[in-house]
Formats: sequence, C-alpha cells, structure tokens
Amino acid sequence: KRLIFFFLFIYWLSATFVVNVTQSSYQAEENHSITLEWTFTTKTQGSWKNLFIYCSLLAPHKELIFYHIHEGVEIPDSQHEQFSGRVQIDKDVLREGRIRLHVSRLRTEDSGLYVCYVKTEDGFNSGRCRLNVTGESFG
Repeated sequence: KRLIFFFLFIYWLSATFVVNVTQSSYQAEENHSITLEWTFTTKTQGSWKNLFIYCSLLAPHKELIFYHIHEGVEIPDSQHEQFSGRVQIDKDVLREGRIRLHVSRLRTEDSGLYVCYVKTEDGFNSGRCRLNVTGESFG
C-alpha cells in the first residue's frame, strides 16, 4: 500500500507542477532583441540547489542549448555557440517562478521551437513556444 501511495504522490506532484509560456508564439526582426518568458509553479522560497533549467532550440535534426542551470548554478559552457554572449537571464524574477530570457542580436537561424524543461523540489515539467525571426525591413 505504501508503494501505491508513493506513486500516486509522485503523479500528484508532477500534475501540480506546471510550466507555462507567457506567449506561445513570438515574432521579431533580425538584429533586434526579444524576451522569452516561462513561468513555473513555485511553493518554496528556499535554496535553488534543486533547481534545474534546460532550455533549447529544437532545430531540424538537432537541439541547440541556449540556457542551462544545474543545481541552481548557470552552466554557460553547455550553451551552443550560436547563442554565445547573446542570452541573459533576469535573476530577480527567478525566485517568483519566472524564467525571463533576453536574446539579443537576433538572427534568422534563431527561428524555431524553444522548449524549457524545469525541475525543482516541487516537480518537473516543460513549456514550449515558437519564435519566428524575419529579415530586417528597410525603408
């Protein structure tokens, strides 16, 4: 009986832990900047040692990591070179359960499906959004 209760509890945890996108679709122009935002359920205001965030661009036949936190620590080395020096996180809102990532100097190849996986002591889930970067319009 304990085992059944344990699995129900784990299921309940994952069902109550939600990752949402503020917008499901973004449109931007080349060389401009954009802010992609996800929110996640947070009940604890404690330490972030159990915080895992893994955000990537799902491109055809490949996955490019553009932001990564492991046990509460940013891992810049895992970031794909395409995003090098162009992604900043707003750390102030992270405690409120908001992932706000600023991507600067956008390129057309940044277009695609972005997914953020989030794990805390409260659960695990993911949210996805689409970004379409068009060439600069002149005139």
